Amino acid sequence: MHLFGKIRQWRMRAKNRARLRNLIEEMPAISAAFSMDDPLLLKLDELRKRNRRCALVLFNVDNFSQLLYPGLYDQLTAAEQIISRHIIQLLPAYFKDEHIVGLRHFHGEEYGIFMEVPYTITYMEMHYQCLKLRDELANRLKEKAELRITGQIKFGVGFFTFEKEPISTKLAISVAYHYAQAIATKKLPSNFSHTRNELSDIMDKESIHVLTQPIMDLHSGDIFGWEVLTRGPVNTPFYKPLELFEFAYQAELLPILEFIVIKKAFKEIVERSIREQVFINITSLTLSQRKFYDDIVDYLSLYPSIKPKQIVFEITERHSIRDYREMAAVMGKYRKLGFRFALDDAGAGYASLQSISELIPDMIKIDRSLIQNIDQGKIKQALLKALMQFAQDIECEVIAEGIERVEEADILYQHAVTKAQGYYFAKPARMVEGGNLPTQINEMRDKIRLRAQISNQLA
Repeated sequence: MHLFGKIRQWRMRAKNRARLRNLIEEMPAISAAFSMDDPLLLKLDELRKRNRRCALVLFNVDNFSQLLYPGLYDQLTAAEQIISRHIIQLLPAYFKDEHIVGLRHFHGEEYGIFMEVPYTITYMEMHYQCLKLRDELANRLKEKAELRITGQIKFGVGFFTFEKEPISTKLAISVAYHYAQAIATKKLPSNFSHTRNELSDIMDKESIHVLTQPIMDLHSGDIFGWEVLTRGPVNTPFYKPLELFEFAYQAELLPILEFIVIKKAFKEIVERSIREQVFINITSLTLSQRKFYDDIVDYLSLYPSIKPKQIVFEITERHSIRDYREMAAVMGKYRKLGFRFALDDAGAGYASLQSISELIPDMIKIDRSLIQNIDQGKIKQALLKALMQFAQDIECEVIAEGIERVEEADILYQHAVTKAQGYYFAKPARMVEGGNLPTQINEMRDKIRLRAQISNQLA
């Protein structure tokens, strides 16, 4: 390269470094409230209005205060300035100058880079650049004697793209910081931002579907009710319900997802003329939200043929109940509308038994762990007997889950369990129109009636 070309290049790099240094110096810490004329807020707000994708890259120094020599904590500010300076020097090698919106130094050991990320850059490309920058930064600081530390500085890195409109830019910054910090400190996986965006798109399109599994009456052989089961899009990490709901909880999208399930279930009930009771899983976290209550009331008005007494909210133990008195009051509001409640996973642990005694549900569902191979041991049968007596004392109906073998079903007859569901009766499938039952269920009805007759004769 010609000498003058090199000089221009050096000047440009120096200009960029000066610009980045000024960005750090002119911006307050994120812990302070954002004012309306905050330079970073204004720049990010402008980009979002132009539909540009913004993101926060956060570098977190692990146990930084523990790295300093004892008695030299006054060196902390100097060390922070050294780290900031090296971040400024390294940035142009990994990210284009025009993509860097601003930098901030948060809370001592955190350094944030606010960026515009073109849609042509994939998450994996962005993540890879962040990791390379982190590694080179750590290597540069390794031999810096002026840092006066006792060990090597190690950085965690978190990357999170901003929430879409309509939330404000101020709130979007707070959300980005919250998640980027959790990723940098390994409380969330490194691909969290990408996965959350995928899940958010799925929920925006409501591209999940519901299946149902019948709950059988063990005396008549008739269908007592249907449990609604959820599946995400096929060939995605969210197809199975456990992964779908667990990640929605981590991403703080669970109430949105659970309301989508209710919308899908109501639509199926009306279109297929379902007259039996319908069980819909719900967490205490979602049930406690006032907006969820208001949305349920509004949505019911769209389907006048659905009466609340037809719907049984099945409270799952996926997330523990912290305040039983508050939860009982919440359930009382829904009960006034006509909704009923079942408590899931009875017999799986102390927490579920406490939930039953504190909340007094209309029904309890005995966990599959108690039912599996119950015919092969007396201990599980003794537990079942105790649960049945407990339910009788509080006038609560019992439903056994997870029945897969005829021998398990026979034990239920012996202990006066009248309602059950599981693969032995039918696998989850699409809802069917009233009276138009699959051959499998009609055959199972005959089997149940036969087993009930045999059980009565043996009693």
